[in-house]
Amino acid sequence: MASTSTSNPSAKSSFSQTLHFITDIKLQELEAQRLAYQEHSKVLNEAKAAGEKGDILKRVELLAKAVKSWMGSGTVMKSTPSHGGSGKQIVGGKLQLSDLDFWLQQAKKDPGFSREIATGWADTLEQHIRHTALRFDAAKLFGTLFNEWLASGDSSTVAYQAGADDAASESGETTASSSFEFVESGRKEMHEQKAKLESIIFDDVSVDAEKLKAYLEGLFESEEATKALEKLRKEIHDFGYWFKRKTITKADVETAIKGLLATGLMDEEKRTTLKAFQENPTVLDEVASVLNMRMANIKSWSWPKEGILVEFRRHLNGKYRYVVISFSTSSY
Repeated sequence: MASTSTSNPSAKSSFSQTLHFITDIKLQELEAQRLAYQEHSKVLNEAKAAGEKGDILKRVELLAKAVKSWMGSGTVMKSTPSHGGSGKQIVGGKLQLSDLDFWLQQAKKDPGFSREIATGWADTLEQHIRHTALRFDAAKLFGTLFNEWLASGDSSTVAYQAGADDAASESGETTASSSFEFVESGRKEMHEQKAKLESIIFDDVSVDAEKLKAYLEGLFESEEATKALEKLRKEIHDFGYWFKRKTITKADVETAIKGLLATGLMDEEKRTTLKAFQENPTVLDEVASVLNMRMANIKSWSWPKEGILVEFRRHLNGKYRYVVISFSTSSY
């Protein structure tokens, strides 16, 4: 658990909120991946049917394809070159998937290939799939128990939160649960800019799609423009391929936080929370872990139905911009 050496009530409150926030995201993501893996592991039934028909190589192929195609957490281990390994994907501590493809090709052409060896491959792959499914079930159980512990009052974060709320009450500050009446106010130009922006975002605009398509295609009719477009598409494709497989580190999270603090897109409470993140290496590691989980399961990501709460704020140049003041855990 992260350290909370600071005596600032706001920082303590931020830590408590952060712990709940990270825990909720991780449990949501783990549950989503658990359900996805249940569907993914149905290949065990197909492999069993192939084995009962005597097609042991087909059974191995089905299981190997399922192991290699899973992109979520619980993937196969890699032996990194920095630790004396080859960087290849390994299942069960002994079966290298890249080598397995070559062995399968030989087994199909060699009538004397041992069925016992192929059966051993299949058993190793099947054990890996079942073990991964069991890990997801265990993670769900642990997450449920952890949430119950947080809500029971035994968690120290509850005391931190209570201390922060008491400090706020003593200083005369209103808490989030206090009732209040919202009164819309602001400069005339604020309402004008807000109305204009809302009209741009929400009002339907009639667009001739065919003319727009013809115009865009006409921009790249020349040979030089066509080559430039193909180059751009390839660069975007390569970057997307690299970014999807990139591991987000604690340093990446720190850089992102520094960027957010420099933009002024957050209100003071969010800025305080982000600064508290910077001071806690454990929290940074947990945020990086959550982001990696989200990237691994990016196909299931969607914007929250309730949207993201923003505030219309005036900047020094007189222009008004929307500032994020609330995140939903489903949109992080």
